[in-house]
Amino acid sequence: MKKFFITFAAVVLVVSLLTGTFAIGLLAGRRLQGAEQARLSSSYPSVEKVGEAMHLIRASYVEEVSTERLVEGAVKGMVEALKDPYTHYLSKKDFNQFKEDTAGRFEGVGMVVGANKDGQIAVVSPLEGTPADRAGIKAGDMILEIDGKETKGMSVDDAVAKIRGKKGTQVKLTLRRGNEQEPVRVSLTREEIKLPNVTAKVLENKIGYIRVHSFNEQTDKDLRSKIEQVKKDNVKGIILDLRNNPGGLLEEAVMVTSKFIDSGAVVKVKGRDGKVQSHLVRPDQDTDTKIPLVVLVNHGSASASEIVAGAVQDYHRGTIVGEKTFGKASVQTVINLSDGTGLLLTTDTYLTPNGRLIHKKGIEPDVPIKYDEKAMAEGKDAQLGKAKEVLEELISGKRKP
Repeated sequence: MKKFFITFAAVVLVVSLLTGTFAIGLLAGRRLQGAEQARLSSSYPSVEKVGEAMHLIRASYVEEVSTERLVEGAVKGMVEALKDPYTHYLSKKDFNQFKEDTAGRFEGVGMVVGANKDGQIAVVSPLEGTPADRAGIKAGDMILEIDGKETKGMSVDDAVAKIRGKKGTQVKLTLRRGNEQEPVRVSLTREEIKLPNVTAKVLENKIGYIRVHSFNEQTDKDLRSKIEQVKKDNVKGIILDLRNNPGGLLEEAVMVTSKFIDSGAVVKVKGRDGKVQSHLVRPDQDTDTKIPLVVLVNHGSASASEIVAGAVQDYHRGTIVGEKTFGKASVQTVINLSDGTGLLLTTDTYLTPNGRLIHKKGIEPDVPIKYDEKAMAEGKDAQLGKAKEVLEELISGKRKP
């Protein structure tokens, strides 16, 4: 199981709740008697209520309803009752998609989409070398239609589900670009897309630039390769760009941090019982605690990104440049349910090495500078310019991390 830690007891509890509800559904044709009723009532008093409701619906609702549908609804209802935006019940389809994302591969056209302030589905960025990129789709393009269906009022999740699909199949998009009057229509053939976890290049003045896009199962391996790549050019310092990185696997955040810090806790995880467990730096032959380091963040840097930035800041290992981060310090555990569905359940909160709780607060940068999305679309990256300036000061000794 992945921490986004799950104990066996927690798995048993979830399965017990589901099994109990399902059993009552199967027994709906007769009234529970004696020891059976007492056992269920003493273990989970409200489960009997759920069973009663299921029995009434199965017996009297105007249309026939399957037990499976009712159990699905009961589980969704339990999750929604938590009012936690990070806890989700995942259908089989959604769970498979989730596993694809954390594995670093999926089938689709290769672009990140989101919703603008007006709720319109828009392209955040096409991924280099993918069908979307080759078709000339640009960041900021508004997606008006997907296969002829208007996207007005459509959720981002629904849009993603419609754009993704099996490789070899096609999807047609109608786009609006900037102030152009005529819509742009493209037909894309889906492919297997490998997410570019890490990209790198060497900037002027021997500055290594490494961007981590997400924290999935391949991130540590890819980062190792990119660090080797830029170091071959004898870079004097590294900019680690975590902007718009929404996070991912806790384990990968620990491994990434271990490339720059040689000992101590990367993050502290606090459970519901109040106990705190430290996740320590993993010894790594590629760890470099000397090379000047700048970590670039913005409001889109969340979760695992904040773990890395928080550790770098607490240990004074580098300088954080950019905007205050998103502020997500809750840890989700991925639980496989018996029928192939899944539960993404918030089980812990985390603290930075110095014990800071940054949930809903974010990490304040050492050198603040705003992220200008419009300027970025025009190729003007003021944040990166400031990061280079700060890194050169670190290299020259004019600035201390």
